[in-house]
Order: sequence, then structure tokens, then C-alpha cells
Amino acid sequence: PQESYVQQTPPLSGHYPSTTSITMAPPKTLVDKIVYAIRQQPAASANGVSRAAIVKYLSAEFGVDKTKAASKKAFKDGVSKGILIQTGQSFRVKGDKVPEVSEEPKVVIEELKEGKGPAAESGDTVTVKYEGKLTDGTIFDSAKSFEFTLGAGEVIKGWDQGIA
Repeated sequence: PQESYVQQTPPLSGHYPSTTSITMAPPKTLVDKIVYAIRQQPAASANGVSRAAIVKYLSAEFGVDKTKAASKKAFKDGVSKGILIQTGQSFRVKGDKVPEVSEEPKVVIEELKEGKGPAAESGDTVTVKYEGKLTDGTIFDSAKSFEFTLGAGEVIKGWDQGIA
């Protein structure tokens, strides 16, 4: 890690440049690094930054092992100590301004084949077979069996909305 970190902040008044740089000591604890990671990434929703995005940032910037149990404990400690606010699998820093996020486009659902079992609900573990295609028909991703928890923020929002 570097010796100091620069955090970009909005101007404090009309007398400052468009961004003000604040040099601060590098974060030491894992909770401090999580707070730093949250503040460096744009939130995709008013709930904050997803756990997956934070962990990816921690790995890239600080070399934190993505699979470490310490990360899970640090998230839990941050919430229990009132440092972090958790909504689903997203986090924001308590006291920080709630991010303003523009309204997302609506998902258009075209049901190609209706299932026979009960409808999936938020919190259910679902397994899907999928094929992602571009408008020109090019396949960019596919899986015969992909499992995730519905509504936990583990996948793009369109999947959570379209499968529920």
C-alpha cells in the first residue's frame, strides 16, 4: 500500500476549486479500509456500495484476500459498532450523505417458458440456466447451472427483478 491516500471531495464553498484533495494517513484496520473503499466508489443505489464491489476494491487496492473470513467479520464489526449501515448486501458509512441515484430504467420481462413450481421470492436460492446475447446475436456469457440468492445483491438487479 502507498504511504498516503488522496480522497476527492466536493468543494466546501464557492471559494474552492471544483475538487479539494485531502491527504490522509492510510487506513490501518480492515474496517477502516472498508470505509475507505465505500467512499472511493460510486454507489449504484441509495443503499450504498455492494459487498462484492467493496471486496473487489479491497483486493485490488490493499491486497486483502477475497475469501478471508476476516473480511466477513470486519463487515459485521463495522455494522455492530455503528460505523456501517447495511441494507441487504450493500453498505454505506453512517453519517455520510445518502447517495442520490437517478431512477433506473424498468426491466422488461418476456416470459419464454413458465415454470411449474412455486414462484421464487426474495431470499430464496435459485439455480438458472442462461445465455447472454447482444442485440446482434453474439453470445457474451452463458452457464448451464448458476446459483444465487434472490434479492441479496449478488447479481445484476434485472435478474433479481425478473426472476422474482
